[in-house]
Amino acid sequence: MKKLIIIALLLVGVGAVAFTLYNNKEEMNEAATLAMKSSEFISVTVDKVEENTVNRNFEANGVFEPSQELKLMSETSGAIVKIQRRKGDYVRKGDLIVQIDDRLIRSDYTIAKLKRDQAEKDLKRFENLAATDAITKKQFEESENAFKIADAQLSALKKRLDDTQVTAPIAGFINEDYYELGALVSPGMPLADIINKSPLKLSVNVTESEIAKVTKGEEIAVKVNAISNQEFTGKVHFISDMADASFKYQVELIMNSKNQDQIKPGMFGTAQFKFSQDEKVLKIDRKSISGSLKNPGVYLIKDGTAVYQPVKINPLDDGTVEILDGLKAGDEVIASGLINVKEGTKVKVQ
Repeated sequence: MKKLIIIALLLVGVGAVAFTLYNNKEEMNEAATLAMKSSEFISVTVDKVEENTVNRNFEANGVFEPSQELKLMSETSGAIVKIQRRKGDYVRKGDLIVQIDDRLIRSDYTIAKLKRDQAEKDLKRFENLAATDAITKKQFEESENAFKIADAQLSALKKRLDDTQVTAPIAGFINEDYYELGALVSPGMPLADIINKSPLKLSVNVTESEIAKVTKGEEIAVKVNAISNQEFTGKVHFISDMADASFKYQVELIMNSKNQDQIKPGMFGTAQFKFSQDEKVLKIDRKSISGSLKNPGVYLIKDGTAVYQPVKINPLDDGTVEILDGLKAGDEVIASGLINVKEGTKVKVQ
């Protein structure tokens, strides 16, 4: 009897749960139907395409660089016996920086020069003898080859002798030196870093829309972050033809101010590209753009329906975009509610 009562109670409980779930499902269906009815139109706001003036001025940051920079290497081996220039000194092209011990090479050079001179005399004598057929052709050729070998050996030793005098290949300042008196050096060992900062360069990167406005040879105002109370100028010397991995183009300015000696390579500078006239362009708020900046588009409203329109744009610094193609002045585009809008969606302007 108790078992029957328990089973009856379980059946009643299951029935009550099933009835409750059925009622909940009906309520959810009714709510969904109401939601669909209420969302028959998506409420949106619109933004009108307007013609406005824009200033094309822009700034680009960069780092000052020397016009030439190189690491001077030793081309021979030996001990340093004389130091003529040290770190911080200015050198002209060809100035002696250090002298490497050349006694052994100089002795070999003297011997080689004597051999070469003797071979030259022998060759001239054999030339005279050959003219009278006093010697064979083979003897003359051997004398000629002996002179060529002696001359080549002398040239090689002359190069080795010259390498013992380490001279400046460019004019500039010794930014760092790596030598001491008596130190042994070998071929390929760094001796000094030389930089030539005359003229000084400022290298900056600009965007695709900005590069079209830069002209080679134009003079640009330059600010130096570390020297705030003075004005400088530079002339556009180089404009790259290809963008880098970040889709920016390199522009190099050659500094041409009288007071630019205060600027040091490695300092930060700002090139101020300024243009005299403002331009009239079509603009809309950037929030009205659907999709990415690479493949942008907007939604127009036609007969209460959203219609997708691809556009070409140029982002501006004030939170708007310039419309290059796809729209005309006076067009209205959907500005808000875009997350729920797609092609063919029924919309209603608030």
